[in-house]
Amino acid sequence: MQAGTILADWRRTRRISQLELANNAGVSSRHLSFVENGRSRPSADMLKRLAGALDLSLRETNYLLTAAGHPPAFGETRLDEAAMAPVRQALNLMLENHLPYPAVVLDAHWNLLLANPAQHRIVAAMVAERGPLPETTNIMELAFHPDGFRPFIENWPVVASFLLRHLRRDLHARPDPALHRLHRRLATLADLSRIPVDMPVSTDPMLTLVLNIGGQRLNAFSTLASFGTAVDVVMEELRIEQYFPADEATARWFRIQAGENGGG
Repeated sequence: MQAGTILADWRRTRRISQLELANNAGVSSRHLSFVENGRSRPSADMLKRLAGALDLSLRETNYLLTAAGHPPAFGETRLDEAAMAPVRQALNLMLENHLPYPAVVLDAHWNLLLANPAQHRIVAAMVAERGPLPETTNIMELAFHPDGFRPFIENWPVVASFLLRHLRRDLHARPDPALHRLHRRLATLADLSRIPVDMPVSTDPMLTLVLNIGGQRLNAFSTLASFGTAVDVVMEELRIEQYFPADEATARWFRIQAGENGGG
């Protein structure tokens, strides 16, 4: 796909006119029009300014640059490479400090990269109850899979609705082929048309995940964090999800599982 077509798609996705984008990026609207219709080959500097005005991610910026024949501007360093050692150290510190509660590290496509012992204990308890989970590291897929996390989620329709809205919001913001593949995969695991699209009315300040594992009811909510100073594609896309108990019974269960004092 040509850079101009990609640029126009992202501009329309964000509902920005050519004139507005040109003004925000400091380029002429005529030149932008020529770029979008393929009559002009944009410079790397111009594309980076347009990417900034569109609030594109580092991966999307690289994609735009390479489509125009320019080298990518940002590195894509694997998490296991030596250069990422400080990042791995920071991630492991966050995961460890969150014990005895679960915490995971995800990429932009909901794939599990790292998990702390509390998360591993939850998965082990699920496997002990119903057998092996599907062979995937995708958290979204496991949540929708009838042989994955789904049987353990008491409020699955609400959780599924929340996750599906999140995924579709991501797709609306960035037409990522990997996210489209994930959406299609979810459609093979569940009837997406039957999942509620509206946020349920609630007096609670947050969505609570309700799990039932071995007859133990667990109520938890989560937070998402990311690195705010990333200049690498992989680092920018990392998300740290930390789960917190929503009641004392859940907190006690996690403490007992970790071998801590189960008292108040």
